[in-house]
Amino acid sequence: MDRSARHLRLLTETIAAVNSTLDLHEVFELIAHKVAEALETDACFVYLYDEAANELVLRASYGTRVEELTRVPKMRPGEGITGSAAADRAPVMIPKAAHLDPRFKSFTNLREEQYESILAVPILAKDRLEGALNVRTEAPREFGPDEVDLLMAIAGQVAQAIENAKLYEHAQRRVAELEALASISEAVSESLYLEESLEAIVKTTMAAVDATGAALVLEDGTIAWPEGRAGAHAVRFPLRWRGREVGELVCDRDTPFTAEEERLLASIARHAAVALEHGRAVMRGVVAQEIHHRVKTTSRPSPPCSASRPGRPARMPRRRSPTPSTASSRSRPCTRS
Repeated sequence: MDRSARHLRLLTETIAAVNSTLDLHEVFELIAHKVAEALETDACFVYLYDEAANELVLRASYGTRVEELTRVPKMRPGEGITGSAAADRAPVMIPKAAHLDPRFKSFTNLREEQYESILAVPILAKDRLEGALNVRTEAPREFGPDEVDLLMAIAGQVAQAIENAKLYEHAQRRVAELEALASISEAVSESLYLEESLEAIVKTTMAAVDATGAALVLEDGTIAWPEGRAGAHAVRFPLRWRGREVGELVCDRDTPFTAEEERLLASIARHAAVALEHGRAVMRGVVAQEIHHRVKTTSRPSPPCSASRPGRPARMPRRRSPTPSTASSRSRPCTRS
């Protein structure tokens, strides 16, 4: 198969891979293998851009593997040859002695010194950086313009895969958020017991953000329904009711909370405030009803005798013949002193 046919097949297979799954790890592994095979290179590395950390994180490789039980290689845009391609939004090609280039960044757990050439391109989605990928050869090699264009086209398809995966992940998170809030609202509306509502809120919170621990702290310092354990990262959100702070929601996790997760926790805190005040109102109503019932019972007058009325003499009951059931105890008239 000639080179142009290989390139066309690679592009076709890349498009098929992108459209076949939303699993980015699967897509990246397949791309790394197919690109190295079609361009006849010795290695291929695919990096995903973490916007929150401003880092390019290695997600897939072919030809060289990261040593087990070591940290994943990362670099900032502008660091290393691949990072320079990402920062400049343009391809970078070095035909030989790439490891001697002043921009070269080495990783102790990723052996790259044996590679002579490198072609690195950014992964862009409408000028927005999504990652970068590069191919390497052990022998010096000058990549042609058609190969540079092909790798840029592949990067464009990878960017589409990343966009699709992000949209799907966002939709799934939104569904989970709505389900969590609906679960809390249902618990608050159906339960007449404050303890049950608070327990449901804490457990739903932990499940919604995969927390290691959570609790509701009331304004008097009482900790209601603590669950789980403390984590490396903790967030607190006030429970506000009509401008008054009635407590706070505390949530712990070993990894940082994202902005979307913090917005969800803020919504849960608002629901928790409503649940807390709803439960307290129910309890106040129950207590008031019980007090009213007791007062009404103790102040009720004794019923008047049915045999006499004011101003009339009491009637004597009719005499009946003694029977087995009445012989031992006859009715006596009710009299008043």
